[in-house]
Amino acid sequence: MTRAIPDVAIVGGGICGLTTALALERRDGTPTVYEAASEYRPIGAGLLLQTNALLVLDRLGIADRVLTEGVPLRDTVIRSSGGRVLKRFDLNRVERNRFGYGFVAIHRAELQQILIDELNAEVETGMVCEAVLDTDPPTVRFADGTHVHPDVLVGADGINSAVRDAIAPDTELRTLESVVYRAVATVDVPEQHRARGVEVWGDGTYTGGAPIGDDRFYWFATAPETFAGDSTDSREVLSALRERYDTFPEPIPSVVESLDADDVFVTGLEDVPPLDRWHRGSVVIAGDAAHGMLPFAGQGAAQAIEDALTLAHAIDTSDDPSAAFERFEAERKPRADRIRSESRRLGTLGTMQSSVGSQARNIAVKLLPDAFFRRSRRRRASRTSLPESVSDRGRSA
Repeated sequence: MTRAIPDVAIVGGGICGLTTALALERRDGTPTVYEAASEYRPIGAGLLLQTNALLVLDRLGIADRVLTEGVPLRDTVIRSSGGRVLKRFDLNRVERNRFGYGFVAIHRAELQQILIDELNAEVETGMVCEAVLDTDPPTVRFADGTHVHPDVLVGADGINSAVRDAIAPDTELRTLESVVYRAVATVDVPEQHRARGVEVWGDGTYTGGAPIGDDRFYWFATAPETFAGDSTDSREVLSALRERYDTFPEPIPSVVESLDADDVFVTGLEDVPPLDRWHRGSVVIAGDAAHGMLPFAGQGAAQAIEDALTLAHAIDTSDDPSAAFERFEAERKPRADRIRSESRRLGTLGTMQSSVGSQARNIAVKLLPDAFFRRSRRRRASRTSLPESVSDRGRSA
């Protein structure tokens, strides 16, 4: 007897929601995605997809296209604000040689477009989720008055998730006393930086980025909320950023100098506290809705992508949504929680506003043996959530 394929609704059409939909389609599912934005536009900034993300995308048959559209990185370097190399990671030595993939930098919008191109699923835009009224069976109310009643509801609606309120109501996001500036610069970076990720650990700031095209560079920087004074004028903020990073090692000064005021957007630094559970009834949350993390480990998108494959596998191989979600949570929650904690620790170190503390931190990073970092990188990639299933029909060779 053929098992009935559940009707799955996914609230949120970002990286997690679209990847979950694609993973379900690879298993003959027919999910529907509900996205709050009225249309997909090429906005946002860059992403660093580490080895674990690419291993999942390989399972879905799209890793090669991601590598083509993005920029595979040769290495990544951590420097002090004075230019001293604290650590250099050769991405061929651990990641590519052992796992087949290193790191790739790509514009978020380009990754979204790849996922949309691969999908046959219906993606309904302009659908703002107001509330989940029931969890078993699910009932979702949207801002336009529409109600949907799927068999399974996946909340992939980001760090400010409305779906999460049905599972972990009154969740308060945790903040870090800094803000993050992001931009995509059009700039001709020197040859040595065209396949290199860079991080600079300064006093009260953490900045860096990576190339995402022949003449495009994704740049980020954290700074105390008060570093630009009380100004909200984007031109004054950009002037303050240029002054702050003028003496940093290249390519940071050249990238910041190339920016226009409208290129830069600023957000607070927030993460989701550890939740007791990720599901209730036939409703489950994934990605940033479940474990939104600070950006310092470069794992936010990767953990959402791992969620997608594991969740689709659990739904595909269980007749009971609650049992499926228990398996999904047991597989994914410990790993995502650990990486979120790691990212918070790195964020605390990276945004340290003590000159003495910053110098001590940099000395410690410099002195840590390279073997320590290689073991950590191998462990992260080797523990990627890759459920085995004959239904992984999209897997590339």
